[in-house]
Amino acid sequence: MRTVLSVMAGLLCALAGLRHASSLQGDAKRMRRWCSLLRHLALILREESVSLPQALCCIADGTLAPDKQLRALAQGMQHQPLTPIADIFAAQCPPCPEQHALQRMFTRLGRGTLESRVLAVEQTGEEMALLTQEAAQRADRDARLWQTLGWVGGACLTILLL
Repeated sequence: MRTVLSVMAGLLCALAGLRHASSLQGDAKRMRRWCSLLRHLALILREESVSLPQALCCIADGTLAPDKQLRALAQGMQHQPLTPIADIFAAQCPPCPEQHALQRMFTRLGRGTLESRVLAVEQTGEEMALLTQEAAQRADRDARLWQTLGWVGGACLTILLL
């Protein structure tokens, strides 16, 4: 029984390392998706063919978290037309590294001319590209570290408990 519990403790340690590595890679993937979405949003806003909620629904055609957030934001804008878009976004956005940049963008999208709105999206896209690059580098560097640390820590814990 002691052997089984020792191995299970080691595996839990390894899984914790793998989970953290997966989280780092997921952050980079989510930020890459935001970059893509913001490029599309700038193009659609420049066309002036649809309203902002329709534009958000149009670009959010994937299954990742940013797509779901934009669809929820569009629904919130349609159900609460008098509520500022920044407030709707703040209420639904979970804490994440890109939250502040997106919050500034949605604050600027709520007012101003078309050019200022497009400029806000483009500037946020550039900022998001930098954040994405940093997240990708961190994921490349630290994901392997966390995987190795989890497996080595799990093996050491198993040996210590035996």
